[in-house]
Amino acid sequence: MPEQKIIELRILDTEFTLKAKDNEEQIKLISTYVNNELESVRVANPFTNHIRVAILGCMNITEKLFTAQEEAKMSEQEKIKEIGAINLIKEELAAANSLFEKEKVKTIILADEKALLQAEIDEQNELLNQYREHLRQSKVESETNRKTILELQNQLFESQIELVKVNKNHIEKDIFKSIEDKIKID
Repeated sequence: MPEQKIIELRILDTEFTLKAKDNEEQIKLISTYVNNELESVRVANPFTNHIRVAILGCMNITEKLFTAQEEAKMSEQEKIKEIGAINLIKEELAAANSLFEKEKVKTIILADEKALLQAEIDEQNELLNQYREHLRQSKVESETNRKTILELQNQLFESQIELVKVNKNHIEKDIFKSIEDKIKID
């Protein structure tokens, strides 16, 4: 058990002796405060006796105590309101974090889908480029074949003309021969 000390105090020119435990400094602060309050009442009321000064001083100190208690109560109520507001904000933050995480997952899924779609588009573009190259080669081959066909048609036409000429010559020879044969027979 802590040792008790005896403290000498003076309030309104009256000496007091108190027993105190470890709170000696606090008791001295309180006695100084009480003495100052009572001195201010005595200065304001110089012709009032000590009992009235003590009563008025006690009332002043009590008023300050009640005011401080009311302020503490209001402060506590304000603190409770602020804690409620903080809790609401925490709940909203938790909901926002949950929504954010869901959106983050959706974003990852969409990014994966985008990558797959991009790969498919790239594959389709490659296939399209192959078709375009094949079509270009087909056009080139078609143009080459068309030219070849035209050349062959021209050659055929020239061959037909040659054939007609040859046939004509041959027919003429046959006609001449036939005429010659007829002339010889005659």
